[in-house]
This record gives sequence, structure tokens and C-alpha cells, in this order.
Amino acid sequence: MRRLINPGFLTQQLEGKMKTHLGPALQDGATMGPDGRSKVLRNAAAQFTRTGLRGTTVSTLASAAGIPESILYEHFGSKERLFREAVENNIEIRVSLLEARTLSAIYAGEIEAVGRIAEATVTGCADGAASSILTNWALLEDHDYAANLYRNEIGSVEFVWNRALAERFGDSPSRRILSIQLVPYAVGACLAYGFWLAALRHDADGAAAMAQGFVAGIGQTASALLSGRGTSRLSRLDVRREG
Repeated sequence: MRRLINPGFLTQQLEGKMKTHLGPALQDGATMGPDGRSKVLRNAAAQFTRTGLRGTTVSTLASAAGIPESILYEHFGSKERLFREAVENNIEIRVSLLEARTLSAIYAGEIEAVGRIAEATVTGCADGAASSILTNWALLEDHDYAANLYRNEIGSVEFVWNRALAERFGDSPSRRILSIQLVPYAVGACLAYGFWLAALRHDADGAAAMAQGFVAGIGQTASALLSGRGTSRLSRLDVRREG
């Protein structure tokens, strides 16, 4: 990112107004490197999380990023395209966080694994840059586009769950039962609950405290499935998933 060189006649007050999280502001016609683009996306995501798509102006986004509006239009096309890119990035961060947590975990057995992966899925929805508040805004204000992203997120999270179980427990009969009969329903329920907790402005710690009973219920459902008693519990998870 090319920075504006201070020619020496700017006052400290004017310099302060021009500086933002990106440092000195870019002039019209200046280029933006990958780091600058990432910072614009982070600033935009933070602003959209606070005020949504319709409540955020291009002027506010440009000011927060320390760039002229013309630079924002040049690199992102429109406020709506910037919003969509920020939402896509938000989902990628959330899925990556879940992957990192499951890859580093050690489980004593399938039931413990299900409970801990469920907790990681729920709490990830309220964790910093991964918080699903931004995606919640998208589902409200750009529904058709965001609904497709949300379906893709469900599929990605299902993949993470199944991979984590397969890597720890191989092709065991119990693992197959959980992957087929539990995971699709548990993932939908965990994401729906996590999105709800994020909408209530819980952080990761608050979500973890709130989710204890919910996670225990998923563990009980897994245990019931493995013992052949899981049909009624699974139907309740399906209701939560559809909701």
C-alpha cells in the first residue's frame, strides 16, 4: 500500500484526522496492496457488525478505512459487494476456527468428542472475528444470498465434524452411526443455537456458559443412538435444526 508522504505543511490536527487503523489516508488514484485490502475488510466487517448493511454508509466505511470513497469503489465496486465479501470472510474465519480446535483436540471416546465438538461449534459463533452477528445481519438484509452461504457453512461444518470423528475413531460402527444419524442434525442445531447466542451479544465465554445444558443434551443423544435408544431425541434435534 503506497502511503501519503507528509510534505511538511500539514498541521498535527489535520494529520490526526487523516490517520486511521491503516495509517495515513490513501489519495485518489493510489493503489491498495493485499494487506490494505484485508484491513479494509476487517474495518468494514466491524462496522457492518454494529450497524448492518442498510445502516452503514459508504462514507462511514471509507472513513473507517482511511481511504477516499473512490478507492473503496475502485477495489470493491459497491457497498453491497464489500458487505458480501466481509460476510464470506466471516464464515471462513468461523469454519477455520472450528477446524483448528478439532485438529488439536484429544478425545477419550466418541461421546466426549461429540460434546466437545458441539461446544466448539456453538462458542465459535460468538468468538471475536468469527462471531456470527455479521452473518445474522446478512440473513436479515441480503437473505437470498446469505441463505446460500449459510447452507454452505452447514456443509463445511458437517465435513469438519465427520473428519474429526473419522481421524480419531476410524471406520468403527459407532463412528458411522454418529456420522449418519447424528452429525447432520447436531450441526444444524449447534449453528442455530450459536447464532442465537451471538445475536444476544454473548462473547465466547458467555456462550460456553450458556451452552452447557445444550451440549450435554447432544452428548446424551449420541449415547442414546449408540445404545439404540436415540430416535425420539434425534427428532427433537431435527426440530431445532429446522427452526
